[in-house]
Amino acid sequence: MRSAIAPLPGAQRLIGLADEATRFDRKRRPYPPVRPRYRNPKNPAETWSGRGRLPRWLRPQLRGGGKLDDFLIDQASVQKRQTN
Repeated sequence: MRSAIAPLPGAQRLIGLADEATRFDRKRRPYPPVRPRYRNPKNPAETWSGRGRLPRWLRPQLRGGGKLDDFLIDQASVQKRQTN
């Protein structure tokens, strides 16, 4: 049974994918910077963009009855910080 299954590199050569599997020179498309949307009121240095997993500081606050909208960053305060 072992001889019937070709090793992965050999199988890739057979179907013509050996060069594509070892090619790492492809560049990733540039992603724009993601600005934070939520801020920890207890520690304003901790922010979250809303992408990915919930941060550690946000989980207990949501379990305690807080809403995600309570942690939104005001656009006025963001603009104020950018001008200073």
